[in-house]
Amino acid sequence: MAAIAALVAMLLLPSALVAPAASAQSVADVEVRDQLIANQENLLNTYRCLFGVDTDVVPGGCPDPDQVSPGPAPANPTQQDIEVRDTLIQSQEALLNVYRCRFDVDTQLVPGGCFQQPDDTPSTGGTDDTSSIDPPAESAAIGVLNGLTVEAEYEGTGYVRAEFEHDRRYLCDNAGTDPYTGISFDPSTCDVDHIVAAQEAFESGAWAWDTARRMGFGNDAENLIATRDCVNRSKGSRDMAEWSGRIGSGVCQGTEITVEGRCFLAQRMVQVKAAYSLSVDQDEKAALTTALETCSGRSLPSTGSGSITGTIEAGSD
Repeated sequence: MAAIAALVAMLLLPSALVAPAASAQSVADVEVRDQLIANQENLLNTYRCLFGVDTDVVPGGCPDPDQVSPGPAPANPTQQDIEVRDTLIQSQEALLNVYRCRFDVDTQLVPGGCFQQPDDTPSTGGTDDTSSIDPPAESAAIGVLNGLTVEAEYEGTGYVRAEFEHDRRYLCDNAGTDPYTGISFDPSTCDVDHIVAAQEAFESGAWAWDTARRMGFGNDAENLIATRDCVNRSKGSRDMAEWSGRIGSGVCQGTEITVEGRCFLAQRMVQVKAAYSLSVDQDEKAALTTALETCSGRSLPSTGSGSITGTIEAGSD
């Protein structure tokens, strides 16, 4: 409980500082929200690990609660940057309240003691029935998706893959399972995938970023995952609408993305795009919505992996 108390204390100051945005935004407006988002995610992870619930949505299953840190803020924040973050904050708060009510923890922080408990059902404490928790998580992701800017992809020039490069050595040392298709891999057949591909990010708003922000995106652990090489090459730089999920050539030919893999991919894509204020096009939003609507009650892939010392091939994204 000491870990929860420390994280709750971290939430209090940023919460007081977040207020409705004025017409002009500053980097500080974004930074205080990003810190709150990181603090709330750390507290969510603490609840998940402490009560053994929804650990499948946490990279590695049950990480240290202090591992989430804010990414770099945009140099010239817009009203959209503020609104996307405020939507994510509200979604996190809703899920935090679900956990508090269900497990009767920190309810003194919630107005009325237990705000918006699902179906007015009394808390059942340590039960392993998590069906009442899954819908809020699903709804939160769709809510964040609906807060993203919808516009056509940028068709200009200027994409340089090297500007999104990252250190890949820490993800592929151990054997694992591809989260998209369930195919096993070992270090010799492992690639590291940008969940939101570098080129897709460029076409969705990163074309306007400076090199430092592109490198920050490329190295963001929330957007990196170990995959089977043939699956990564099939996914390439495609977004959710562009990748059918069926591998048409190579050693993985005939393999398809699983329903759980598509749900996992959709959730992480929305999370990353919201964090970086990237846009979606109409087809992409429709495909993400369809995938998220299949998530309720599903056990998502575990994405834990060990440190890497092996040789990694360059991914195709």
